[in-house]
Amino acid sequence: MKKIEKYTDLLDSISKYENTIKLHPNFLFRGQSDESWALEPSFTRIVNTHKLTRDKAIQLERECINKFSISAKNILPLKNTISLLTHDGSIDFMGWMTIMQHFSAPTRNLDWSSSPWVALYFACSDLTEKDAVLWIADFRKVTDFYEKDIKDNHFSDLMINSSSPEALVFTMSHNSNERIEAQQSRFSVSLNPLSDHKELIEAAGGLKKIIISHDLKSEILKELNKMNITANTLFPGIDGLGKSIIEYCTLWDEKSFIK
Repeated sequence: MKKIEKYTDLLDSISKYENTIKLHPNFLFRGQSDESWALEPSFTRIVNTHKLTRDKAIQLERECINKFSISAKNILPLKNTISLLTHDGSIDFMGWMTIMQHFSAPTRNLDWSSSPWVALYFACSDLTEKDAVLWIADFRKVTDFYEKDIKDNHFSDLMINSSSPEALVFTMSHNSNERIEAQQSRFSVSLNPLSDHKELIEAAGGLKKIIISHDLKSEILKELNKMNITANTLFPGIDGLGKSIIEYCTLWDEKSFIK
């Protein structure tokens, strides 16, 4: 697999994957600062580290969502949780997982973006001497491939059934916020909490990988800064402001002066 060494070559590669203006994108993008990392959600890494069975992983996940939702209702503003109240009093698992993801709790959601530039930011924001990667998923190929496994079933019901087939979907947030909108976020979600999403997306013939030389990371960040793709815009709020100061220090021009 060819490694991208020049910014112009990166632009040429990305130009092959264009999203038009419509509800569902043609392609989704995910950036990782180390090309050797798997496409595993945070919860999946935990349960696989502890070698849990699928049944036990589902039990742990339900307990985590219950625990988080009970406590969060007393902490978060009502507007953040009112949409998660179901008519029968059951828990909206997909909705709560989005909230949990936002506040760093482990979930089986894996973040993607409909913007390659946003994904490139996450690939390059950590300036380690590891080659980065831009993953590209074909939304339609993956959706069509797994449609037969889901059919008319409610996805949340299939998620808590350990005999459900190995299948994956791309979904929009059930409970959006400023950060999700800024990052043009989507999520991949597997029916099996133990699954590596790379294997499932590859099985559908819908995954491409672009390796980016670590020497190129700083240049890419500077180009993204010109597009106003920064920590400040992708993480609205005080935490994004703090991250933006790190970027400022990293990209600072030494010719700068203060009179």
